[in-house]
Amino acid sequence: MATHYIFNTPAAQGPADYRKTGQSDAALAQFLQAWNDNVAQWTAMSVIGNPWSNQNDAPRAWYFNPVTAGWPSGAPVPIHWTAFPNRLPTFFGNPQIVNGKQLTEPLTVPQIYRLADLNSITVDGNTFVLYSADPHAGNVLQIPTRKCPEIGWTGDYMPFSPNGPRGWLDEYCEWSVTWVDNEPGGSIESITFTSENPAYWLTLWNQDPNVVLQLYQLYVDPAVQLADLYLLYPEGNPQAGEPVVDPITGNPAYDPTNKWNAGTLRIPGVSGGAMHLTSPPNTLSAEIYLAAASTIQRSGAGPTDPQALICCSQYGQSFRNSDPTIGAGGNRAAASVLISLADPVGLYMQTPNWSLFTTPDGTSAAEFWTVTRGAADPQQGTNTDSILQAVFAVPADKGYTMDKILVNDPFTGVATPLVSAGQIAATMQIALRVQTMQPSPSTPPNQAMGCVADQVASSLQPWPAQFIPSTLFYGNSPSDLPSRLAPGRTVTMVLVVQGASSDTTTANARVQFDDPGITATVTTFFPNAGAIPGLTNAGGTQAYLLDVTVAADAPVGAFGIRALNPYEAADPPVEQHPYEQGLAMVVSQAS
Repeated sequence: MATHYIFNTPAAQGPADYRKTGQSDAALAQFLQAWNDNVAQWTAMSVIGNPWSNQNDAPRAWYFNPVTAGWPSGAPVPIHWTAFPNRLPTFFGNPQIVNGKQLTEPLTVPQIYRLADLNSITVDGNTFVLYSADPHAGNVLQIPTRKCPEIGWTGDYMPFSPNGPRGWLDEYCEWSVTWVDNEPGGSIESITFTSENPAYWLTLWNQDPNVVLQLYQLYVDPAVQLADLYLLYPEGNPQAGEPVVDPITGNPAYDPTNKWNAGTLRIPGVSGGAMHLTSPPNTLSAEIYLAAASTIQRSGAGPTDPQALICCSQYGQSFRNSDPTIGAGGNRAAASVLISLADPVGLYMQTPNWSLFTTPDGTSAAEFWTVTRGAADPQQGTNTDSILQAVFAVPADKGYTMDKILVNDPFTGVATPLVSAGQIAATMQIALRVQTMQPSPSTPPNQAMGCVADQVASSLQPWPAQFIPSTLFYGNSPSDLPSRLAPGRTVTMVLVVQGASSDTTTANARVQFDDPGITATVTTFFPNAGAIPGLTNAGGTQAYLLDVTVAADAPVGAFGIRALNPYEAADPPVEQHPYEQGLAMVVSQAS
């Protein structure tokens, strides 16, 4: 495969990690190739959009693919948003939340900060949570079901989402708190923040699990063991509690929400930490997809009203700080220039606004902030930081605890003691960078489309969204990595889609590839499947269990996938039913 890497690792962290763990240059080159392949595939997928189950979601011709177009000159343009999850105050701080018949009054700002730190709040003797591992729990906080074009406060309510042990921290910034004497809600000893994407760690694991282990021991806790990081089969599976083995690598698969990277509570030597992002929508592939979707101009909405635009374009979650801001910024730029996310593609924490902090002895709070991954220095001519992980802690020799620091709160304008990680997040920005390119004189104007809508039934086609080994599917892996299949092998895979017609059965299900050297036999069709990585709410999904055979002479490189509904012709032309790209590739045996 080519040795020129178009896409670098976020904040150039890959080479630093391989040097730090003593790996060879050959191992680093192999990892960088795999990372470049992933970003290139996600970019190709994002440019295509969703012409299968949506109307007006494609084409995305004004998002340029650097793999084919190259990188233009000029400095990238940053897009910023606040790191604290906006949906918490938007819903639970609004007086109308009482219509949900759980809370009798809106939460105060301090209560919302505590909720973000602890995943629980006790009000009037009742304890509510944002997430519970029990799908039948009755104490999960409810929010209005309707969020477009505005919040339907008096309508139906639904459990808060996204799910997950840090699911509510959905602004591409998550944290883990170490409490003094391990007493949650007491004094804080230290806070670890991260904005690093999980795909980096999934890719690293597939190359060498021991590198991941060494980095966890360096950045989270020396007590981490390799088996702690294994993905295990969930309850209800005949192999519950056993490691999920990835048939492609032959190793146990990686669990992004392992005990050292789950939740907001860290107990040193026992569990907890913030190695990378875990909230389902906090993925790099979702960021690229959103940016590409934002380039479509809309006849019914524009960047001056980010909420109306996101409802019209359906590319993210309403009332987050991130999605509407990214969408509006991309939409505004793409009205006149082509855009793409700048290399290295990533999401980066910015230095908190330390001018809002007052310490007892006059020391700048900036001295208590340590960047552990990435850098607080501008890169590539931008004025933005490239921070992936950072720790805030008051040194013991200072003689005072964190709650003696005062923070001029951005929400209230009142100086209050620092007792929650969210108070720091509220003073901090997350940023991505957009590269712009002038269109060629022959490029047609970026004509506006109507709002995204469901595809009409007669044109509905399954939208391929995830393609993973069957073991990872049954193990509930959230991996969004393109599968890397070797020539001369047969692997049992699962293709997850949206839009398979209700008359699809195992007998009439069909999956095709644009490479004749790759064939598949569908063995089972599932009318209901799991969530799609990167999406806040996956909607209805279906899945095909299939045996995929790659011929020994199959060419190395990406290949396309499509699933046909029963009423479609045996082999429709690509113009009538395109192949999805970005889900899989053939690699050499050495890869």
